[in-house]
Amino acid sequence: MAGTFHIRTFGCKLNQFDSAVVESDLRARGLLPSSHSGDASVVVINTCTVTHRADADARRLARRIRRENPDCFIVATGCLAERNPEELESLPEIDLVVRRGERARLGELVAAKAVSSGALTGPGETPSCAGILSFGDRTRAFLKVQEGCDLRCSYCIIPEVRGPSMSVPPEQCATQLQQLIHSGYQEVVLTGVNTGDYGRDLEQPLDLVTLVRRLLEVPGLGRLRLNSLEPRTVTPEIIDLLAADQRLAPHLQIPLQSGSDRILARMRRNYRTDLYARTVEELRRRVPHAGIGADVIVGHPGESDDDFEQTLQFIESSPLNYLHVFSYSARPGTHAATQEDRVPDGVITERSARLRRLGDELALRFRRSFIGKPLQTLVYDSRCRNGRLRALTSNFIDLSLEAPDTAINTLLPATITSATATETLATPA
Repeated sequence: MAGTFHIRTFGCKLNQFDSAVVESDLRARGLLPSSHSGDASVVVINTCTVTHRADADARRLARRIRRENPDCFIVATGCLAERNPEELESLPEIDLVVRRGERARLGELVAAKAVSSGALTGPGETPSCAGILSFGDRTRAFLKVQEGCDLRCSYCIIPEVRGPSMSVPPEQCATQLQQLIHSGYQEVVLTGVNTGDYGRDLEQPLDLVTLVRRLLEVPGLGRLRLNSLEPRTVTPEIIDLLAADQRLAPHLQIPLQSGSDRILARMRRNYRTDLYARTVEELRRRVPHAGIGADVIVGHPGESDDDFEQTLQFIESSPLNYLHVFSYSARPGTHAATQEDRVPDGVITERSARLRRLGDELALRFRRSFIGKPLQTLVYDSRCRNGRLRALTSNFIDLSLEAPDTAINTLLPATITSATATETLATPA
């Protein structure tokens, strides 16, 4: 099947994994990747629907691509395609909407629809290399070990669009990890909607620690990274493993969402601040150099000035190093969207700005604490604006590294020489 494709991915690391699966399928059917949507025969937009802005970004991108490349075949998939497929199908720019249950057939559907529309020529080939995943940076890959979520947080639509929690069998995870290692990836990030829930649904139940121990046995592994774990799933066994094995990156993103117990209750979160504080403090005690991040939602319905101040104070007194700050966005179909005590947009904007400033201060303080100390670093196949190679430390510090191209895709010790608000400079140790 003659033609090229381009994939644009919005949202989380799980979406990046899903896009890699789509790319593998399209490559197997004879299409070649294009670096730009304006040159592609087929463009796949993998959408996110966590916020209304994410929805708008996907629609805006579809319009722009159609203007720049009027003859291409545009496919929409992802979470917005699951939550509101009718909206995407109504857009004149979109040629095909592929929902979650059809995603395994995306290449087949594109082969049939795009050929009939004239965007591609020739019959679709039978897939011959499906399963060989490719990511934009040929040094770091994602491995989906879990999908869906059984929690019902008041603000979150993801359980509706991703479904219930489902785990990938450990043997399949190990096989895919081995394939990624053979493809040359030095770091593999385990990802899922609720990764810490791993294994409970399997025919022979197990837990995330058991899976990670199994994956650490795979030959040739450079570095394995856990991404986001819910507070209750950061167990003592997880912390023990982070402290004991240097191949497991000392880094966790642990969603906080609010530092007010009243708002956590309204969010229907399954913990309170005392549990969260004990968890991150124990992680810091056992793994002193760990990078610890948190997601925080600003402006959930009912959040008062006092609730927000409690959140600021909680974070300031915690061992957190960086924040991902989200402005609350009402998602139709969620409990929070039915609540009337909305926080005004201007208040949310002001609170978000304050919290982001605090996050910047925490991150800068953390980066500066490692000046002059060697850290294990993965060198990316990409460059910073200053021309230096980009690199990532095991504890999640993004570096601008003064090193030769021969260092690309290697794990090497590097020493931070300076850190400012905009960049962290380092040299090989």
